[in-house]
Amino acid sequence: MASTGDPGNRDATARKSPAQYGASRAKTALWAGASVLITDTSGKILLQSVDYRDVQFLPDGAVDADESPSHAASRELREELGIDQPVTQGPVADWVPRTTPGFHPDTRFPGEIIHVYDGGNWDTDRLQEIRLPDQEITAAHWAEPADLPAYMEPGDARRALTALRARINGAGTALLEDGHPTH
Repeated sequence: MASTGDPGNRDATARKSPAQYGASRAKTALWAGASVLITDTSGKILLQSVDYRDVQFLPDGAVDADESPSHAASRELREELGIDQPVTQGPVADWVPRTTPGFHPDTRFPGEIIHVYDGGNWDTDRLQEIRLPDQEITAAHWAEPADLPAYMEPGDARRALTALRARINGAGTALLEDGHPTH
């Protein structure tokens, strides 16, 4: 029987079983991460130092199983800075390929989709609320946007700067591939 484009007319023997479909998707699995862009009232960007890398990051972390990226971003602010703040506006989504330098082969890095959320501009009072955890985050400091490439991995710096530009320009969500615009 020829297909008419109507999914109800497909021969049932030609369909993938749920197990086959799941197996085909599992081999293409990616990690998911969430970052938060936070600026102070002068436009500097909040960066964190961690105990396991020599470069710095926006507040960030992995999206856990059954967790939305926005929830992960809020959870990371709570865990890494002691700040309870929901985040819902995501100015950047970036696909980071598995070939990105800097990942030890033992991590078996499969690639990652990183969602960057806008944490807003924090005033002096809000900055005083920051409480770093006892481990992992060793410092937090403010950096001029122009200095990000000196502190961060190249893709991370491009992603952070794109998020800042999207916020300033009110451009909606920017789609990136390894920190570069897709268009």
